[in-house]
Amino acid sequence: MAEKFSADNARGNLTCQIIADACHVLDEMIYPEYQDTLYADDTTWILTSAFIIFTMQSGFAMLEIGVSSPGNEVNVMLKNVCDLMFGTIAFFFFGYGIAYGEPSNGFMGMGDFVPSTNFDDPVSSGLFYARYVFNLSFAATSTTIVSGAIAMRVKFGVYCIYAFYAVLVYSFVAHWVWAPNGWLAVRGVHDFAGGGPVHLLGGFNSFLAIKFVGPRKGRFDGTRPERDFAESSPTNQLLGLLILWFAWIGFNCGSSFGITEEKWLVATRTAVSTMNASAGGGIMGLLYSQWATKRTYVRPYDIVNGVLGGLISSSPTSACTQPYEAMIIGAIGGVVACWTNEMLFKKRMHLDDPVGAVGAHAVAASWGIVAVGLFANSRFDGIVVRDGLFHGGGFKQLSVQCLEIVAIISWSIAAVTPFFYILGVVFSRNPKNPRAGLRLEFPDQKEYPHQADPRIHNCREDNIDLDDVRKHVREDKELFEEICKVVLQRVNNEMELSLEPSVSEENTLNSLDDRPVLDVTVGNSSQKVLEKCLTL
Repeated sequence: MAEKFSADNARGNLTCQIIADACHVLDEMIYPEYQDTLYADDTTWILTSAFIIFTMQSGFAMLEIGVSSPGNEVNVMLKNVCDLMFGTIAFFFFGYGIAYGEPSNGFMGMGDFVPSTNFDDPVSSGLFYARYVFNLSFAATSTTIVSGAIAMRVKFGVYCIYAFYAVLVYSFVAHWVWAPNGWLAVRGVHDFAGGGPVHLLGGFNSFLAIKFVGPRKGRFDGTRPERDFAESSPTNQLLGLLILWFAWIGFNCGSSFGITEEKWLVATRTAVSTMNASAGGGIMGLLYSQWATKRTYVRPYDIVNGVLGGLISSSPTSACTQPYEAMIIGAIGGVVACWTNEMLFKKRMHLDDPVGAVGAHAVAASWGIVAVGLFANSRFDGIVVRDGLFHGGGFKQLSVQCLEIVAIISWSIAAVTPFFYILGVVFSRNPKNPRAGLRLEFPDQKEYPHQADPRIHNCREDNIDLDDVRKHVREDKELFEEICKVVLQRVNNEMELSLEPSVSEENTLNSLDDRPVLDVTVGNSSQKVLEKCLTL
């Protein structure tokens, strides 16, 4: 009965579509300016959505800064800027042609490289450029996911090369899923807003990158205290989340590629599903935090991962599910993102992933892709999808969705593994140790444990002699006292501890050769922080 109903429904939708197309052609014949109006409306919607999606770079940057150790802020911002610089160049010369160029086959496009304006048909050029910019924003988002996963130890030059190469890797998957003749598209895969090409691919690329680059020094071997890896700013994490949350509306809703005809119906229900999924994921993140801390306190990191897990799982499903189903999908996405990041990847696999990219992107995206095969409803206007398992469609759509997951993971392994190995060998000149070429290792790790790339972002100038600096500070009594005041104020402000320093002339400086002794009324943990700050 369900199969007969689905077949009748499909024939009814096809008949309505034929009638609508006939009316549309008639309108064009009677009112030639009608089509130009539709083009303008759709193009405005697509461009506006793309501009909003580009703000994701700011959100990811703030989130990465918040989970990183102090001293990495400029490095993080530079990497996100380079995502756009190198990603734009790669997409213009190669990426768009691979993803959507004509002629094409099921594997890749083979035309439209280095696009230019068609002066004989300016309208088609305008539509082309709108879609180009929108797809560029997706490519840049897929690239930047890896930035947070290997924060604080990857070489800046290595990351710049990856930012270029990652767009090429993404473009093949985009063709498979979204091009009319892509080999996954012709099999009926449904991935509305990039759960696979953007998030699953970016998340699994992050997994491989972490394996090649390795963990931060002392992260899991006990040679450094846990406080060395503490998050620097939960405030920045939450601010980054809010930026990403806003941008995700453009990410999902903009994937309708317009606002005219039935497209506005797709965009509106996508917006509701996206918000419901994010709320469900955030609530599960909150509950997970309470469980993990035994109801002692709420960890902002868990809330962030919960909301992001909900948003990411909504990307494939937001156009083909009911709003209440979206909330369930987001809740599951949020809890799997939180649990896998902490319990599986961190504690069991010792995967040093500061932002939780693998759990939030790879795992939650995989769940979202599978959820299409479970919850998809073919009765929605504006999309073409089979009914999922829970709506009487059997396992056909679910099997195709699982095929997408396997294909993307296999492609990531095939394309990214040799890339990092070859690049590591080129930089290290040691085929047996490619890691040495990928990560930054400089002699002053103990004195500068938090600096990921000091020579790149001017945390340390090569022409400064550190021994001279130390000697000068020890010999200048007034300068040393001023440094003490600044350090104590910073400890008081940033760690929210009540400090009552009293620095007298007798105990300020015991000798010119030994370190001065301070009489500071603080706890043991605060004294350790102060000692670290005083180590120049």
